[in-house]
Amino acid sequence: MPPSSSSPSQPPVDAALVAAIHHLDVVAHEQELAVNRILGLVELLLASAPDRVTHARLEGILEACAFQDLAGQRLTKVGRLLRYLREKASPGDELSAHVPPTSDGLTQEQVDLLLRGRRLPR
Repeated sequence: MPPSSSSPSQPPVDAALVAAIHHLDVVAHEQELAVNRILGLVELLLASAPDRVTHARLEGILEACAFQDLAGQRLTKVGRLLRYLREKASPGDELSAHVPPTSDGLTQEQVDLLLRGRRLPR
């Protein structure tokens, strides 16, 4: 069950971060369960000694499931960033106070720095 959006003791930014972290955790878990189910079913089908064409197609499914590892790593990094921002946010704080203003948003280098838990240069 997701955390409540905001309570009297929890500032809006904190509540938003808690909810975002929760949703990322749920997505990562559900994705892992789904891929594990797919992998298990494909392994069962492979064990039944299918013809070469079917075998190749099943191996293609196994290879396509490799996305889960990379996606899981990225979800973990984003979750780490959100946890870091939650720790750094003060009551009543706005998230934008922790990110330097830019006219076009963040560059890829800035996003990478944040995902590594580093501060952005001002």
